[in-house]
Amino acid sequence: MILIIAVLAILLLIACYGWWNCYRSKQLVEAVSEFNKNAVNEIQIWLYEEKQTVEALKNELANLKAQPDQEFKELVQEQEDELGFGHHVKWRSHRKPTALTYQMHFDMDVNGQRILEELTVRFKRNAFTDNERETCRRLGRAEVVDFIINRINTANDPRYDESLELAHMEQNNE
Repeated sequence: MILIIAVLAILLLIACYGWWNCYRSKQLVEAVSEFNKNAVNEIQIWLYEEKQTVEALKNELANLKAQPDQEFKELVQEQEDELGFGHHVKWRSHRKPTALTYQMHFDMDVNGQRILEELTVRFKRNAFTDNERETCRRLGRAEVVDFIINRINTANDPRYDESLELAHMEQNNE
């Protein structure tokens, strides 16, 4: 009899433990579902607010796109009316520089000589390294300085004639 009571007590203890775990898991499921509902609700509110912000920004952008054309036309009209104020710049198509242009800017001008000297010091160092990619990069940088020096030397050549170079540029549509 004592043995039966002990077995029943152990079974009752196991049943109570199982019931307690079931109760706790239901509470946990309810807490998780409540948390998920709140999170979804907050996300929906946030998305709605962001949507409203995006719509407002779209409207503002549309208004701003319409304004610049009108304001630019008004600004141009004002500048045409006040020709004496500020810098009046007219755009024109530029032709490619000739060898004399390079000579004038980099050989005859003191500041141009300083610039060419700095470019030479900075970009015309030993180009060859163990890394092929770095070698190609250094050679490409040095090529710009070589081009400028080559154009200056062309202009310094006594046989050089700018009119021939201009005719050649016109012929090649440059």
